[in-house]
Amino acid sequence: MRNNKALQSLITIADILGLNEEDINNAKELLEHQEYGLSFDTLITQIYEYDIEITKDVYSLIAFIGKELGLQTKNYSFMESQIRDIHKMPEPVKVELAKIIKLHAGAD
Repeated sequence: MRNNKALQSLITIADILGLNEEDINNAKELLEHQEYGLSFDTLITQIYEYDIEITKDVYSLIAFIGKELGLQTKNYSFMESQIRDIHKMPEPVKVELAKIIKLHAGAD
């Protein structure tokens, strides 16, 4: 993976969306050990298993990371089922997600 900022952003987003601390810490530890694929898999699997809803922008970030890792679309496309309407998301969450996604977009 060219840079891990996108994966760091996904960890932060997962934390904001309410993924439990244990899974967040596991993903961070895997990232620190340059286990990018395992960190990514931990995040998306647990987001899916806990039925945490995401936005289209978060899915775009997931797809970007998946492509960076050289994964086939089928390895992360199941996350599309977690997309919710951005208008139903609490305003503080939208604001924080927008900041993180904007930060990520500047890293390209």
